[in-house]
Amino acid sequence: MDLHLEVPISRSQKSINFNDKIAFMGSCFSDHIGSIASNHRLNVISNPFGTIFHPSPMARSIGNCIVKNSDSILLEHNKLVFDWDSSHLFYSLSESTHKKKIQSTQAKVKSHLSDKSWLFITLGTSLAYRLKDIGLIVANCHKQDQNLFSKEQISSGQMHEEWRKLLNNLYSFNKELKVVFTVSPVRHHKDGLISNNISKSHLFVLIEKLMSEFPVTYFPSYEIINDALRDYRFFEQDLTHPNKLAIDFVWNHFSHTYFSKNNQSLLRRIAKLNRAQQHRIMSQDQVEVKKLKTWIQRERESLKKLIGRDLN
Repeated sequence: MDLHLEVPISRSQKSINFNDKIAFMGSCFSDHIGSIASNHRLNVISNPFGTIFHPSPMARSIGNCIVKNSDSILLEHNKLVFDWDSSHLFYSLSESTHKKKIQSTQAKVKSHLSDKSWLFITLGTSLAYRLKDIGLIVANCHKQDQNLFSKEQISSGQMHEEWRKLLNNLYSFNKELKVVFTVSPVRHHKDGLISNNISKSHLFVLIEKLMSEFPVTYFPSYEIINDALRDYRFFEQDLTHPNKLAIDFVWNHFSHTYFSKNNQSLLRRIAKLNRAQQHRIMSQDQVEVKKLKTWIQRERESLKKLIGRDLN
C-alpha cells in the first residue's frame, strides 16, 4: 500500500560541477538548501540581500546587480540604515556605509552569475506590500507603520513583465546561465489558507509563462514537501516551516536531479568528512586519535585532487 505520492526525480539535462558558481535567492527555503550546498563545499552564495519573498523586489534586486544600479532608497530606523530592496537583516550603521555595502554585494552577485553559473530562485508569495508615497513594492517593511503601506495581490501578468525584462538582461549578460525556479513550500497562513493558495497560484502561473519563453526550468520543492511529505511530522512546531528531516529529503531529491552519480558519491564523501572534522574526540587512546586525524588529512587530499580545489 502506498501511503504517499511520489514526486519523480527528473534528471536535469545539465549537471552541477564543483567548480560551478551557484546562487540561491528568494525565500528562506533558499537559505536552507543553500546552506546544505555550502556545507558540501560547493561555490555558493545564498540570499546576499537577505530573504526576499515577493517576486517584484526580488527581480529588482537581481536586476540592479547586473546593471550596477545602487540607487536603492534608504531609511533609518533605531539608528540603523536599511533599504527597501533588502531584508531586515541587511543593514548598516550609516548611509555611506550602507551604500558601499549595497555596491559591494551587487558586485559579488554579478561576479557569481558570470561564467559557469546557476541561479536558483525560490518565490514565496505574490501578496505584496506597496509603499504608498512612492508606489514601490518593498522587500521588507522594516517594522515601519503599517499605514504607510497598502497590501495587494499582484497578478502573474504584472510580475511577468518584470521577470521577462530581468531574464532578457540576465541572458544578455551570460547566455550560458542556468536559471531554475522553485516555489517555497512554506504557507503564509497568517493571511488565511485560501489567500495563501491564491497567492501561490499566481507564482505557478508566472513560472509557467516564463518557461514557455525562456530556457528556464523548475524544481518541485513545493510538491515534494506538500505532496510527497504530506504529514505534519515533517514540519516545525509552527506547522508551517519544513523541519530538518524534510529539508534533507529535498536535498536528496535535489542532488539526484543536478549531480552526476560520480559527483553524488563525492558529495557523500564530503559529508562524511565534515562529520569527522566536527566530531569531538572523547577517547584517550592516542592511537585512535592519530588514526582519525590521518584519515581526515588523507581524505582531504584525495578529494582535493578529484574536485580540483581545496575544501575550504
